[in-house]
Amino acid sequence: MVSLYPWHNDWLRAEKCFTMKNYHVIISLCLIFLASAMEAQAQLRSPNLNLGIQVVQPLGEFAGNYKGFPAGVAGTFSMPMLGTPVEWGIGYAWNNMGSRDKDIVALVNQDSLAGNVYANGNLALRSTGNRFKAHARVRPLNGKLQPYGDVFAGLETFKTTTTITIDNSGYSSELSTNRDHLDMTFFYGWALGLRIRIAPAIYAEALYENITGGLVKYVDNETVEVASDNSISFSLKESRTNRSVYQVGIAFGF
Repeated sequence: MVSLYPWHNDWLRAEKCFTMKNYHVIISLCLIFLASAMEAQAQLRSPNLNLGIQVVQPLGEFAGNYKGFPAGVAGTFSMPMLGTPVEWGIGYAWNNMGSRDKDIVALVNQDSLAGNVYANGNLALRSTGNRFKAHARVRPLNGKLQPYGDVFAGLETFKTTTTITIDNSGYSSELSTNRDHLDMTFFYGWALGLRIRIAPAIYAEALYENITGGLVKYVDNETVEVASDNSISFSLKESRTNRSVYQVGIAFGF
């Protein structure tokens, strides 16, 4: 009687060896594909420029002291770190904190012999906020839809200036500009954004920022007064400057 067990055992060993080789081939192909995809993804990542318009919503004690929703413009420039989803960059934002215009009669020239010279003009008071920041960004996807998250920190200035212009037969010329108030503070925060590609290297973008701002003094717009001699008077308010920022804009890849 002939036993089939040795032949059957050899067949099982051969089948097991063949299956193991298949697994190795599949795993190797997956690793090669993953490495190729990561390399392609890295090659497609490039510096990018973001430009947008924004509206600011004061929060906490800032909302209790400042009335209104400052609007403005902003821009950031980001660089990828060695082709990874991590980016670093810098940014700037300008917000209109308040304004006032008044028609005046301005003293143009003082002359003790011929008499003083006056002209009709305009006095413009402008209060602005200027933010300068550095940020780190994680942008995991690099396709048509690109969500991302930021952390950032920087310096912000709150400035008020007055500019007097005079009318000159159809055109205006600047007579003087004075800085009436300047204060600054540090801030930090986080942001969430989303880009949608609308053309090669061009994206529509929406962004939300949550800012924790330091203690700072700024002009109370409701107390601004212009005297008959065109001098300015106002009161200052002081508070921390926490806020939310809502922004829409466009981004460009290079």
